[in-house]
Amino acid sequence: MTENAAELVLVLMTSASLLLHWLGVRRPVRARHRPAPPLDVEQLVLVTLVAITMVVIPLLDNLVPWFEFADFMFLDEFAWFGLMLGAAAVWLFWRANSDWASRHPGDGTTVMDRGVYRYLRHPVYAAMLLWSLAQLLLLQNWLAGPAAALTFILVYLLRVPVEEQQRLERHGHRYLDYMERTGAIVPRFTRQR
Repeated sequence: MTENAAELVLVLMTSASLLLHWLGVRRPVRARHRPAPPLDVEQLVLVTLVAITMVVIPLLDNLVPWFEFADFMFLDEFAWFGLMLGAAAVWLFWRANSDWASRHPGDGTTVMDRGVYRYLRHPVYAAMLLWSLAQLLLLQNWLAGPAAALTFILVYLLRVPVEEQQRLERHGHRYLDYMERTGAIVPRFTRQR
């Protein structure tokens, strides 16, 4: 795989993820689903950072020579491993959105523990982690490569504790039991009760 091909792969992965998300959003919503609350300022800033570091910067790295000064020796093996991680990220992102969209409507008292949510409490964040590692391996650039990883760390540290607290408040002991059974972004491979 060449450096240009690796950059193109990342652009194609971005396009595939956006398309899968768009198709998932356009899926008919069941009658009892509550609309998503509007984003607060922190969420808006983080979503913007994610879009810049995981979409705009890879596109710019592929299309214009602005980041070429930070390129390092391209290693084909890293790029192929990055391709595998990127494919896993796109699949996990699609699977998480699909499982979430197909959950049964209800009053919000049940814990989502089906599909990939059976193994991960935050599969979208796990997909972001895989994506950021794939970007690092595919771009092989000191600036464009780690940009997504730095953003992922920021998003993970700021959002996961807030989301965990909200779910604990909503679901109580059921969510605590779920937390014991599943990993946040890395699956637990222990025997389940």
